[in-house]
Amino acid sequence: MNRKKIYPLYLAVIPAIVFIIFFIVPSTVGYYYAFTNWSAARTDSLKFVGLDNIKSVITSSKVPVAFVNTLIYAGVKTVMVTLLGFVFAYILNRDIKSRTALRTVYFIPSIFSCLVVGLIFSAVFQTRHGTLNNILNAFGIANVQWLGSRWTAVFAICVAEVWRNVGYAIIITLAGMQSVSSDYIEAGKLDGASEWQLFKNITLPLIMPTVNVNILFSLIYGLKMFDLIYVMTGGGPGNATESFGTLMMNEMSAGRYAQSVAVNLVFTVLLVIVSMVYQKFSSRWETVE
Repeated sequence: MNRKKIYPLYLAVIPAIVFIIFFIVPSTVGYYYAFTNWSAARTDSLKFVGLDNIKSVITSSKVPVAFVNTLIYAGVKTVMVTLLGFVFAYILNRDIKSRTALRTVYFIPSIFSCLVVGLIFSAVFQTRHGTLNNILNAFGIANVQWLGSRWTAVFAICVAEVWRNVGYAIIITLAGMQSVSSDYIEAGKLDGASEWQLFKNITLPLIMPTVNVNILFSLIYGLKMFDLIYVMTGGGPGNATESFGTLMMNEMSAGRYAQSVAVNLVFTVLLVIVSMVYQKFSSRWETVE
């Protein structure tokens, strides 16, 4: 393939136009409503209210809870999914029996919809007759209201989200490990390097781009968590497990449309900032082969 071939400009212009028409324009128009008095009770024409909705969202008592919960969901998911994906990928990359079958088994949870996963873990963490409480009862431990208080409910949601997503991390990390040339490993062994030294000085630096992809995806989708929370707790009890996603939904359901869009706008800014900061620092960890 001739890498110096210059392709026509329209091959880049056409996708850019499509992206602008179907994403940039609708998003921009949608965010306009965050600066209006749009609501279910509004019967007259919309009025521009400036930053009133943004101020209302920032000063709301619900936003700090949603903000902290969102960071917890994103942080726990990013750390656990990346670490577990790395560990299982490292094991499956070795010459063990039935590793092909194990790869399939580990990936199965990833193909389930959030609704299915939410229903499964709602049954697991149910207070009465829940799987986990039945196990605890067998050891003489009383029922725990896993979804009835903030921190146990947050824990349950995090467990469900990690279980659902670790399969993707395994596959991506495994692909990175298998792309490492065996020549490097053989050269290290000839130099007398131990298994840990081979991993630390050869494998890990070469798969850092893959690890960064896992971290970035887990971070972004962790910040955007909505459906699993909505199925398991609906943001409750009260608003104890609410994230930005469920807060937007609940504001919209209550007829406060402009506030819902304002929450979305604040969240989008947060998401962009986090992504840009991570991209800036993650490039320093990568080793170009």
